[in-house]
Amino acid sequence: MRKSRLLQVLTCLALVAFLVCGQQAMAQSRHHFTARVVSGATAHHGNGVQKFDELFQLASGFGVLPPMDGGGNDEWPCFPNQNANGADCSQISTGGVVIGTPAYTFSYAACDANMATSTNCGQIFWFYEDDTGDNTDDLIVSITVKQGSNFILATGNFDFGPNPFPPGSIIVISDDAAFGTMGETGKNNGYCAGSKKTCSDPFQGNATVVVTTKVGPSKISSRFGINLQ
Repeated sequence: MRKSRLLQVLTCLALVAFLVCGQQAMAQSRHHFTARVVSGATAHHGNGVQKFDELFQLASGFGVLPPMDGGGNDEWPCFPNQNANGADCSQISTGGVVIGTPAYTFSYAACDANMATSTNCGQIFWFYEDDTGDNTDDLIVSITVKQGSNFILATGNFDFGPNPFPPGSIIVISDDAAFGTMGETGKNNGYCAGSKKTCSDPFQGNATVVVTTKVGPSKISSRFGINLQ
């Protein structure tokens, strides 16, 4: 293993219980991916066999944008006393989780990122259970949001590096987001940065969100709708 690759693996593993690092250069992306983890009720040691069906999709949605805490972390998603932002929800009991209130309908005006000064309006999140026992293959996630054939957000594949999670872990992936071009044209514009897609500005109406998670041969996805009004 090359020295640089070894350093990357060690860095990611050191952050497993906190905010997991990613390989995709954030300077090339407007996306703000985080991964938070907690041991699940079914936590086990696994047999080390990599299978195609050992990731299990749980909840997903688009919720209220979190404020930042004093350490620069999103206050949610938050597992009490776990991960880098665990103190933000430390007053709830172990076994709970804090997320931004999910909804179907969001403000079109707030989420229409058609200018360079546009800001995020909400947070896409999804939970899954990892039973792969695979700490060799990379954890790769992606999000697309479309209205008809138009992309209004596309992240491309975001690579967190070698999957650091033990079998039985419950993970929540989140990305603060809005939708549109940010006044830019061509591929990788606006909220399509890093995807090789061309974003359009959103219009009032329904949009379809697809989130995907992949570790080695195991791949899952979830689809849900939002309404910009």
